[in-house]
Amino acid sequence: IIKITKKIEFKDGDRYITIEPSKLSLNIDFEIRYENPIISVQRNRVKVYEDDLTNIYSSRTFCLLEDIEKIKKNGLAKGGSLNNAIVVSNEKILNDEGLRNKKEFVNHKILDCIGDLYTSGYRILANIKCSQGGHYLTNELLRKVFNNQENFTILEIQEKSLPHSYIQKNLLKSIA
Repeated sequence: IIKITKKIEFKDGDRYITIEPSKLSLNIDFEIRYENPIISVQRNRVKVYEDDLTNIYSSRTFCLLEDIEKIKKNGLAKGGSLNNAIVVSNEKILNDEGLRNKKEFVNHKILDCIGDLYTSGYRILANIKCSQGGHYLTNELLRKVFNNQENFTILEIQEKSLPHSYIQKNLLKSIA
């Protein structure tokens, strides 16, 4: 388990992400801001190791209809469809079934953030706050964290002493 020891921030214009110490949790406070009236401004906070994350895990990626050509020209969204992504056109969601939950847009960004954090190979104890973030911001933040060993400590914990929310035997191995 990685325990963050000091506050670290990465900014890109108006977009930012910060990580700071937390005693026993991974808390994510995420905000998105879009000019589109359907997406608009959304914010959600989750305690990753404590909350029911069903609405996070079931949230789909999304895009604006007018961006699809550009996305495809960049070699992305090769398997994208209305079955696995939300497509927004002006003031309408094109998916027949609509949203899976009220905060599906921001919840998907939280899901992306969790996935990006797990690429570190560790569970992380930290408070994260992000505004208008995405894969790029989270990646740059992790680079800053791991650039200096004073930013974190690695904890090796015996399974018997772990809170129930950390126990996933297939993920826990001795960290040396």
